[in-house]
Amino acid sequence: MLHKILTLLVALTCAAAAQAQFFDFGFDDSFPFSQRRVQQRERTTPPQFKGGQEKLQATLEKQFRNPGVVDRNLDAVIVVACLVTEKGKVAEVHVVRSAGRALDDEALRVCRKLKFQPALRGKEKVKGRFDVRFPIRRGRLSFSTLPTVEV
Repeated sequence: MLHKILTLLVALTCAAAAQAQFFDFGFDDSFPFSQRRVQQRERTTPPQFKGGQEKLQATLEKQFRNPGVVDRNLDAVIVVACLVTEKGKVAEVHVVRSAGRALDDEALRVCRKLKFQPALRGKEKVKGRFDVRFPIRRGRLSFSTLPTVEV
């Protein structure tokens, strides 16, 4: 019985301490949790492609080589998540939405070559995520909203 009471008291004490830290009771601004909360409030701007969205589309159209093994009736969108470093280079790439192995590999190859303006937190450059979309219409990369027609 005494063991159960002690266990209950320890659990309540831990819960109260955790709640005090969460709500910041009794801590001044020099405490690390308060500093972290102030840093999170600073405005963060995501990475941007150098030249804007139109330049990004032109670069993707220029760099993307259509693999020959793609179904010509395929309509899909490949989404690639790029981790952009503080220097604006792509450090990691991951396929978020797939359209097939051959197209995904080509999209990853193109994304590794891109250059960005890094994300900013306040005035400090930080790592950030940028999603690149590759719209595939009839088995080819196409940024136009009209369906492509084979001749």
